[in-house]
Amino acid sequence: MFGTEFFPTPKSVIHKMLKKISPDASHFLEPSAGKGDIAEAIVEKKGRYTRDKVDCIECAPELVAVLMDKDFSVVGHDWLEYEGVCYYDAIVMNPPFSNGDDHLLKAWDFLHNGEIVCLLNEETIKSPHTAARKRLAAIIEKHGEVEFLGDVFSKAERKTGVNVAMVYLKKESQDDTIDLWANVTAEKAVKDDIGGDANMLAIRDNLGNMQHYYDKANEHMHMAFQHIRKAGLYLSANDIYIGQDYDKILELAYKNINDAKAEFGRKHRRDAWMHVFNQMEFHRWLDKKQREEFVRDIERNGNIPFTKENIKGTLENVFLQRGQLFEQSVANVFDELTRYYKGNTNHTEGWKTNDSYKVNKKIVFPWGCKFEKDYGRKFCTYHGANIDIYHDLDRVLCVLSGKNFKECGTIAQAMRRKFEILGRDVRQGFDNETESEFFHIKFWMKGTVHLTFKDKDLWARFNITAAKGKQWLGQQTQKEAA
Repeated sequence: MFGTEFFPTPKSVIHKMLKKISPDASHFLEPSAGKGDIAEAIVEKKGRYTRDKVDCIECAPELVAVLMDKDFSVVGHDWLEYEGVCYYDAIVMNPPFSNGDDHLLKAWDFLHNGEIVCLLNEETIKSPHTAARKRLAAIIEKHGEVEFLGDVFSKAERKTGVNVAMVYLKKESQDDTIDLWANVTAEKAVKDDIGGDANMLAIRDNLGNMQHYYDKANEHMHMAFQHIRKAGLYLSANDIYIGQDYDKILELAYKNINDAKAEFGRKHRRDAWMHVFNQMEFHRWLDKKQREEFVRDIERNGNIPFTKENIKGTLENVFLQRGQLFEQSVANVFDELTRYYKGNTNHTEGWKTNDSYKVNKKIVFPWGCKFEKDYGRKFCTYHGANIDIYHDLDRVLCVLSGKNFKECGTIAQAMRRKFEILGRDVRQGFDNETESEFFHIKFWMKGTVHLTFKDKDLWARFNITAAKGKQWLGQQTQKEAA
């Protein structure tokens, strides 16, 4: 009914999988969720208020309907193409046995910091004869472990004779972990070499108003909860009951005011902190990886009281660390650009054109664009991961060169304009060159894109800043990068 590779996970196996996950994990993702057996087990183990912190991805429309009927959030349909923001503590998955290695590698690349538990056909582990399986074996050796479970689906809801392996991986990222929440009380003089203090001064002048509005919102929402409960009692006298037509938080308030206050307080604090950071345009210093980690920190530290003193202390910490944040952002972009180097440490099959200790003047993206051969013979879209790295690269180069990103001719814009000019029915011999603010660009039908730095000095500054962000020791590395 749901496809040839739909094999719901037995409860006993789910129990084994969840035992591997840290008890501190609070945000979960189940790709290839099926009818949500793993997601339901997580909620059963962690408590009913975990349900809104368990996201699912599922491609079969019938199963998506099942998940939504169970009140699970379905954030995507194709896991291998999913490009959403990652702030999950754990990914728990039972992917298709035919290409489980691809699904697990996607999870490893997608997760920034956390744990993964995945079921695979044991042959995926025991016969590493493909590039993907070899890469997976290297990752498991360094970051995880395997337990061979045997024929655990022989008595399952849908039976199969496949022998199964359970893979556990733990991904730790220390390079961009900065405590933004320590309360700094003393005034500090700082030199602004990246910018942003105009926004911060405006926020500091308005701190009292921020806390006043926050406190008043809390006061009146708590009063509203009392009135909602009374209204519910009057409604029930006429056989009218709060149900799906009402907002979930109103239904929660009708049942338990304390639970409603707790849920509202958590969400309100999170949104208030996000508002502060949006006001200071914090995103200008961060790449996609850091933005995801930042959202995750907001989720985890959202219980910090939203007071004038805490706002001030947090802003000062961020302001003092903005240089380090930016260097780490450049280092993250550097790592993405060198993923395809043949001897890199991420176990990714790469290209010899890119160098391990610096970004070459010419950067190669093997899948930098997409040519629709069977649909109009046109260049029309980018692969999702590459559009992020294009934007991140342009953003850090704008900061290094003193340019405004909003006014910059970006890589994505230049390629989009060129694709529109080429139009449909593109044939061999087409003009495959264009340029952006910082790069000469070439692209090919197979999807390869070459970016060549226009400015040699800017190229050198990028490599030196990346070296600082990666905390490489010695002067020789920076000298060669220049």
